Amino acid sequence: MDTFIYFLLSIAFIFLFIIGIFLAKQNGWIDVSNVLLLVIVALLYDNGILVLGKFIGEGDLLKALNELRYWLHAFVTPLLVLFAWHTLVNANIKWASKKIVQFPTLFLTLFFIIYELLSLVPNLSLEPTWKNGVLSYTKNEEGIPVMIIGVSTTLLITSIFIWWKQRWPWYFVGILSMGIVPILNFLLQIDAPHNISEFLLIVALIATKAYQQKIALIHEKPHLS
Repeated sequence: MDTFIYFLLSIAFIFLFIIGIFLAKQNGWIDVSNVLLLVIVALLYDNGILVLGKFIGEGDLLKALNELRYWLHAFVTPLLVLFAWHTLVNANIKWASKKIVQFPTLFLTLFFIIYELLSLVPNLSLEPTWKNGVLSYTKNEEGIPVMIIGVSTTLLITSIFIWWKQRWPWYFVGILSMGIVPILNFLLQIDAPHNISEFLLIVALIATKAYQQKIALIHEKPHLS
């Protein structure tokens, strides 16, 4: 069942990527919020490798492909801090555009990337694992997910500001789903809830980007007197 779920998620992420491309063309490619495209690509790759694992079989190739999953996670996921900050800028929250906020945002993003790399490199010893018909290579020991906690907290805080400023609750709902969806793991006895929650989060972030671009476009239109 998990393989089928990962397959559906892969297809869904392709559609999200297409939507993201459309939004990027609409608003311009030189836009911080477009980092979301990199996150979508990383998640598409992650789910795709989980689908193909049992067909590729155990060996150096699958191990290398799974190692790339961890590298993408380390480099790309922290970019959501930049996305979160930019939602505040797009909401015209004045203090968000000041350098006193911009520099700490960049520093926090780089900190999470470097921290993840420093914790990843010496511990990237992967072993083949079969779970619910899915073959992948995983780390034997998982420490405290400092980067994930930091990124999730940043998204949560900014989503509250966007809800307050723009009356848009779905950004917050998307973050909330990260904590609720894993209950499916207990109810359905599957290992895919985390990936499902990631998908719901990206849906919420794409929807937020589209909403903010729509609001900006309305404000840019000249009003006839």
